[in-house]
Parts: sequence; C-alpha cells; structure tokens
Amino acid sequence: MKRISNLLVAFAFLLALPFASFAEEDSRGVERVGTGTKDIVTSPGKIVDGVSEGTEKHGAAGTVTGTAKGSVNAAGQAAKGAVDVGTGAVQSVLDPITGK
Repeated sequence: MKRISNLLVAFAFLLALPFASFAEEDSRGVERVGTGTKDIVTSPGKIVDGVSEGTEKHGAAGTVTGTAKGSVNAAGQAAKGAVDVGTGAVQSVLDPITGK
C-alpha cells in the first residue's frame, strides 16, 4: 500500500512539473479560462437585469418581455463563457508547446 501511495505522489509531481513550466511562460490561456468562468457564473444575473429593465420601462407587462430578453442575454453570455473556457484551456496547453 505504501508503495502505491509513493507511486501516486511521484506521478502527481511528474504531471505537475510541465504545468509549472507552462505557468512561467505565459498565462493568457489561464486568464481566458478565468474570464469565461466569470461569464458563465454571472450569466443568470442577466435575467434579473432584463426583468428590472422591462418592468421599469413597461410596468407589469415588462416582466414577461424582460424575462425573455434577459434569458437570451444570459444564454449568450454563458455560451461566450463556455467558448472562452474551452479556448483558454487549449491555449494554455498549446502556447508553451508551439512557442507563442
């Protein structure tokens, strides 16, 4: 059992070593992942913003149109965030390899 745990620790260090050198090279991909994650997490707030704007402009009927508008904006922001997370993850791995 001790041998297995030692092997797991050694394997973890071997996996972490390239990522440590990547982090020194460039962090654009990691920043993009962070921005994308923020967009995904904050996207439900767009629905609340849409409802607030709709009721402010159109009264009670604005809750329906505001919910629809806010939902579309939230979906767009979440989709953009998902693309940023995926692109940033790939970029953070490939940039050090390609030398960019």
